[in-house]
Amino acid sequence: MRFSKSVRIGVVVAAAAVALAACGSSGGSSSEPSTGSGGGGSTSGATGTPIKIGSVGQYSGVAGDTSKATADTLVAWSKYINAQGGIHGHPVEVIVKDDQADAAKAVAAVKDLVENQHVVALVGNHESGLDAAWAKYADGKQIPVVGGVATGSTYNTDPNFFPIGNTGVTGFEAYVNAAKLFGKSSFSLVYCAEFPACKQAEGLSAYYTNAIGVKHVTGLGIAASATSYAAQCQKLKDDGAEAVFTASSLDVSERFIQQCKTQGYTPMYIDNPQNWKADATTNPVWEGAVLASDAPLWFGDGPGTADYLAAMKQYAPDAILNASGTNGWISGMLFKAALDKAFDNGATGDVTSQTVYDGLYALGPNFDLGGMVAPVTYTKGKPMQQQLCAWYAQVKDGKLTAPKGYKPVCLTGVQPPPVG
Repeated sequence: MRFSKSVRIGVVVAAAAVALAACGSSGGSSSEPSTGSGGGGSTSGATGTPIKIGSVGQYSGVAGDTSKATADTLVAWSKYINAQGGIHGHPVEVIVKDDQADAAKAVAAVKDLVENQHVVALVGNHESGLDAAWAKYADGKQIPVVGGVATGSTYNTDPNFFPIGNTGVTGFEAYVNAAKLFGKSSFSLVYCAEFPACKQAEGLSAYYTNAIGVKHVTGLGIAASATSYAAQCQKLKDDGAEAVFTASSLDVSERFIQQCKTQGYTPMYIDNPQNWKADATTNPVWEGAVLASDAPLWFGDGPGTADYLAAMKQYAPDAILNASGTNGWISGMLFKAALDKAFDNGATGDVTSQTVYDGLYALGPNFDLGGMVAPVTYTKGKPMQQQLCAWYAQVKDGKLTAPKGYKPVCLTGVQPPPVG
């Protein structure tokens, strides 16, 4: 299956709608996340030239309260690393830019980071597909884009982008596979009705249900302004959708789920935990729901989780813990792993963008960061190649559980749809 250009653009927007599922009634912070370089005032042993990295994303407005967990966690990561002596004696400085979900502001932010702040890489971005607006600029300036919430298809096609997990194109495998893993034979979705392009997510749904072997039930749009979803609930019930991915805001999804329940329709719901909040876990409407994550879970005893939780408790105790946050942490850890490899291979002096590139390429095939990322291969001049993997949580008795364990569940024999 090959998407046309118009469909691929729609896929990006649809994926963005999924990533913005936090846009609930609570709104978000209007200020940028903190910028940090010190380890709580300590950079013990980190006396070298600072390594400057930038993070750009939608860190305010309707989705800012959850998406900024990525940047908040990246800053906490830098403080954690600096308290341990930095990276080969170099302290890390994170400079955060809020693009307010505006392409022009995203471009301006990236240019400022490169030309005025002199960052060596963009790390842990959390955008809504806006990377396409500045990708060629970053490519031309040879500034690597490391990790981040990979909403846009640029992460699948641009060799200068080094994702750590599912992208907007590959992410749907996690949602569809959740249905199969938890014993459901059919899959559907409800998506934002406000933007026609959101409907293009149907293309990904149809592709992966066919590839994975789950019945595809046509998805339906739900509008945030609607007072009743009775028709959509009845339609999905009549069509036999046993699992439903809710690609909308948490509050809209909760209203939809509650209304369906009153009609006797209670499928297994699937959600994207990049947008999760602690109070959703205890909301009865989510009981039994499955969270399909592109990054390690933020609870339990998975690889690296203990260090992540300890750092968050010390350096960002008020930050939201969700998959957006673990994405920021893993992005930082991948950046460090690349530099460690570069120094092991003989790099000396100040860290440059080339140092980062050299380290990333030297990580080798199917690099998994000790189990913290889906096996990925970064090759110079070629887009990344990554296995289709995800982490799964489920809400049981008002608590988050991991019935499939804390390691990634990977698909074999399934390829993502071509893009380009």
